[in-house]
Amino acid sequence: MKRLRLLPLVLVPAVVLGLAACSGSGSSGPSASATSAPSSTPTPITSCPKPGKASDSVTATGAVGGSASPKVTFDKGLTADPPQATRVVKGKGAALAKGDFVQVAYTAFNAKDAKNLVTVGFDQGNPQVLSVGGTGFGAILGCSKVGDRVAVVGQAAALGFNTTGSIVVVADVVEQTPTKSTGTPQDQDPALPTVKDAADGEPTITIPDTDAPSKTTAEVIKQGDGDTIKDGDTALVQYKGVAYKGGKEFDSSWSKGSPTTFTISNSGLIPGFVKGLVGQKVGSQVMIVVTPADGYGANPPEGSGIPANATLVFVVDLLAKG
Repeated sequence: MKRLRLLPLVLVPAVVLGLAACSGSGSSGPSASATSAPSSTPTPITSCPKPGKASDSVTATGAVGGSASPKVTFDKGLTADPPQATRVVKGKGAALAKGDFVQVAYTAFNAKDAKNLVTVGFDQGNPQVLSVGGTGFGAILGCSKVGDRVAVVGQAAALGFNTTGSIVVVADVVEQTPTKSTGTPQDQDPALPTVKDAADGEPTITIPDTDAPSKTTAEVIKQGDGDTIKDGDTALVQYKGVAYKGGKEFDSSWSKGSPTTFTISNSGLIPGFVKGLVGQKVGSQVMIVVTPADGYGANPPEGSGIPANATLVFVVDLLAKG
């Protein structure tokens, strides 16, 4: 299965910069090939950095999570090894724990010359959804609260950025992201597969005793009220896939224990998955019956457990848009 960062890599002069996002694993879901990020040195941090002289010297003005990037000032040439992190603004929202997902807007600078490298969120698109805990920037989020603004100084690789050298990052923890659909339940068509969620949100899919639809069909199980998914958008999702005939599961983010990210595009996903999700709103749960023509047809991925010419059923929770 193709592994994709939550946000496309941002090209800037001489570097490729972006925060790594969490994704699940597997080989038989709605996409087919795999990529992996190269390892970097120094070793990414695994615990929350302490504040220090370097991070305390960074100033950032402007509304937390606002539509305009904060005005960031610091002396050129800042370094910190290990990284340092200072809460410039202390948020009043929920404390974050390992395994949570949050939307983070950030702006990063080359510490040597203070040139801006990348801005995500604010006035440059949507915030990025990141997992809390683990290594790199996730470790910083593990001691943060929703509403925090954090100034960080350290080696880029240690902070989870795919560039080199010392950088300064100002990041706003904008909003916690749920791990299951928060939409309003809708009436379900009994002629289509029906969906019932467990307490944690994992769906059970019941196949009706009727022939599968002759064309790819999507039904909203829970209606969200977030942003609309467009072709080419990247989304954080939970999903489960089963065969229409027999109802056997062949892939699931729930089974892997974590949401995953997909770019909703025919360049990386089967057409039926894209048809079912484009036009849907974040927060929704969508059931998609995918015909063989819009799925894997006569050539399903080797080892996937998907029969040739199988009609497939996906239930997808749209958690956030990148």
